[in-house]
Amino acid sequence: MALSWFILRARYRLIHFIAVAVCLLGVGTMVGADILAGRQDSEGSDVVIGDVLVLLGASLYAISNVSEEYIVKNLSRVEFLGMVGLFGTIISGLQLAIVEHRDIMRIQWNWKIALLFAVFALCMFGLYSFMPVVIKVTSATSVNLGILTADLYSLFFGLFLFYYKFSGLYILSFVIIMVGFILYCSTPTRTAEPTAVPQPRSTGLDNAGLKLEENDSQTPAVTVQFTREESVVVSTD
Repeated sequence: MALSWFILRARYRLIHFIAVAVCLLGVGTMVGADILAGRQDSEGSDVVIGDVLVLLGASLYAISNVSEEYIVKNLSRVEFLGMVGLFGTIISGLQLAIVEHRDIMRIQWNWKIALLFAVFALCMFGLYSFMPVVIKVTSATSVNLGILTADLYSLFFGLFLFYYKFSGLYILSFVIIMVGFILYCSTPTRTAEPTAVPQPRSTGLDNAGLKLEENDSQTPAVTVQFTREESVVVSTD
């Protein structure tokens, strides 16, 4: 919201701030459900570094979404998708080659693993293809609020795939986030008009003298001629 306020000049009403607070309450409920379910027991050794990286990633993702909203609403959505596909492939390929090449070499490839990779690639293709359309219709803030429910969807799949412990707080957090999301989308935001730069009323003595000289130079000269028949001929240069 802060980035949209300063960069996109979006102006929010009181209900938008209340809706964001409700969504954050839902996120807190989801974290509490994780603690009660014991999912924090498998945390790594560098918790502080992990938290810093998460905050950094969230900040960069917010900048990315706000920039995406500016591009799709003021420039070309097709060009945005083309640039994301081009540079995303290059950057992801370099990251894969530098960081994860050993893990890729250790994969025991079969048709199931290949199918999972293909489904993942198809889901990401759909996400990045439809997200510009949704952002153009709504806003980056509303999209980010909707993404808060993504952890719950992954949890529901984890219940069947990884046998996560279920808690009723997950359903409660999902309901709270959805209520906040609906509240935010119920009232449209407005865009602040750019402020006009005030023009000085007084130009000063020097500028006034300059303008007088310019006016004198632009005033056409008038020539009056008398002929023998006593007719008057007036010409201007």
